[in-house]
Amino acid sequence: MRKSLVTLAFLSSSIFSTVGHAGDWTGPYVGAHGGWSDWSLARPDDPTSPTQSIDGAFGGLQIGYDYQFPSNIVLGALADVSIGNLDNNPITDGGTIMVHSDLDAFGTLRGRLGYSFGHILAYATGGGAWVNGSTTEDCPPNAQFGHCSRVGAYSETDDFTRWGWAYGGGVEMQIVDNVSLFAEYLRLDFGTETHNLGPKSNDREVAIDDVDVVRAGINFKFGHRETTASLK
Repeated sequence: MRKSLVTLAFLSSSIFSTVGHAGDWTGPYVGAHGGWSDWSLARPDDPTSPTQSIDGAFGGLQIGYDYQFPSNIVLGALADVSIGNLDNNPITDGGTIMVHSDLDAFGTLRGRLGYSFGHILAYATGGGAWVNGSTTEDCPPNAQFGHCSRVGAYSETDDFTRWGWAYGGGVEMQIVDNVSLFAEYLRLDFGTETHNLGPKSNDREVAIDDVDVVRAGINFKFGHRETTASLK
């Protein structure tokens, strides 16, 4: 998490050092982003099993809509998808079993509430999240003890989609009327689910509830509104 916060601080300072132009935040937008994420996959049903730590870079796209009221409050909604080659080196599961996980893609569908300081928008955000990935369990041949010695060699995989929550905050700066740069931090929580990898594997409870995401990106706004509504 420390690495994620340091990265966010650097990205935020880079945005604030850019000279921008004041403008209206109302309108639809599309954009692209890149960043870094840290994931933790734990076994609540087996405290002796080591936690899988996965981190890596990712990139993706986003689409959204914002509305700015005369009070400078900004309400919006956005959806994003991120793709990266996020995996961990196989680890032993307290014995001879080897465990390996891959995370192929993740995304969010969020609202955001912010305040406009002219060309700078500070906001909080929250909503739903999803992740696609897989968990693989391997037993080596000729194991001398434990589960692998009883069932023999195998390799079984469970491909999964998990649903959870996302929350965080960020800053965005307009650099010209229809182009803005942003940096944000998100915390993701997907809870605990049981994975059934196959007939030889043990059912595995996997908790994904310790995910830090930092990213920066660019948005291109299109459309223009003529009037504003008041927000009392």
